[in-house]
Amino acid sequence: MRGLSISRKQAVKIEVARPALESPRLSQSSIAKFAFELGGKIVGGGFLNSFAEMQRAQWLTREELRARSDARLRKLLKHAAENVPFYSREYKRQGLALDELQNTEDLTALPVLGKADYRKHELAEFYATNLPEYRRLDKTTSGSTGEPFQFCLDRRALPVIFASHLFYDSWHRLRPFDRYIRIAASPPTPPSLPSRTPVGARLRQSITSALQSLYEKWTQGRISVWEVDTERALSIWKRIEAFHPKYVMGYTSSLATIADELLQRDIRLSRRLRGVVTIAETLSPTRRRLLDEFFGAPIINRYGLRELGSWSAQSCSESPDRFHINTEIVACEILRDDGTPCAPGERGRVVLTDLYNYARPFIRYDTGDLAIAGNEQCSCGRGFPLITQIEGRSQECLRTPSGKEISPVVLGHYLFVYHDHLAVVRHYQLVQESSDRVTLLVVPDKGWDEQKRDRLRSDLARLIGDEMEIDVETVAEIPKEKSGKRPIIKLHSNV
Repeated sequence: MRGLSISRKQAVKIEVARPALESPRLSQSSIAKFAFELGGKIVGGGFLNSFAEMQRAQWLTREELRARSDARLRKLLKHAAENVPFYSREYKRQGLALDELQNTEDLTALPVLGKADYRKHELAEFYATNLPEYRRLDKTTSGSTGEPFQFCLDRRALPVIFASHLFYDSWHRLRPFDRYIRIAASPPTPPSLPSRTPVGARLRQSITSALQSLYEKWTQGRISVWEVDTERALSIWKRIEAFHPKYVMGYTSSLATIADELLQRDIRLSRRLRGVVTIAETLSPTRRRLLDEFFGAPIINRYGLRELGSWSAQSCSESPDRFHINTEIVACEILRDDGTPCAPGERGRVVLTDLYNYARPFIRYDTGDLAIAGNEQCSCGRGFPLITQIEGRSQECLRTPSGKEISPVVLGHYLFVYHDHLAVVRHYQLVQESSDRVTLLVVPDKGWDEQKRDRLRSDLARLIGDEMEIDVETVAEIPKEKSGKRPIIKLHSNV
């Protein structure tokens, strides 16, 4: 993959393009085409090449796609064996040659790692020693599985990640410059580059940030949502009506709650959308029914992880209950508890390998989710493998006495991405004891003290509001339910 390549001449083009993008005299289609081509040139071949390759690859056979994925996997594994301390030791321990692992089947020689496994090691154990620090874009998971932890994306992979987003849009005739509303939690402030970052890298970052800002200003109406109630649902409806989006995207639970609140008041949209993109949470039958009834548009269900940066799978346009895995960017395994591959039709753990993160490789990452492996050819004609019935994200939401609803994804994002409680919390679970009382169970990490407890309680109170009594209790362990799951938000039977 080629990295970002921006000259000073191209940098000037952004400032030249700015008035062109904002000029009312140009048609929207002309502006979109011009900006798309300019943006592709500025961020380098990685973006346009990846977008074109994904468009072509989706119609290849399963065998051809497997060969392409394995070729990327071989390069990643050799890089990890040579440069990532954890994997260098693992290869030596097993007596593996640097180029011995060649394909997805060979991955069984390496351990499956989940969040708890990563947290047992120092961060540096998984960072590539041959790459500069400025290649790393530091992130924190939202803790939607109950185990938040710190990681990083590879800045060189960002053009490919963006290309994959637009690629998925194209399945439903959504174009790169279609306007849309994004309903999700507030994003964190991006980290600054390390002080020793070379001037050239700083220039590339400055230019790409400016380009991203222009793109989002043109296409995106962002609505930051921590909770949804009747008043908030009405406000969002008014924003959608005024913005005239082609589609909306948001947390599944937030979109379903908005739909429910507005349906109860017989409020509808005046314009039909091209799609409703649901992310981050399970699309249950109840939520699907609400979205169908209110939006009356195709539901596009995307599956991905913050840890990988991209959407790893998307529901098929012709088979909405099934997901195509994008093997251009990830290698996917569905495994039994003993680590062996599931047979088609069998449910197992979703384990992913990111094919583009060289700065901090995710190899055989246990997502904490479950899915059923598929083997049949999809009627849409795409060769990407299928999985169905993705589960694992808790569907329970906290509902306050006034009717506000807070999902597990929003809770985790607020505590561990928007705020910085990651360092002192290993596991957590919010238990709603009654309609007006909640207890946050915390398995503490080193550094935990009463001051940290008080600040965590204070931040949680700002999210929930003053209508509920809030307690923070430390425990040695948060046990799983009989189902094998550990819900992030747990409701007592009397709630």
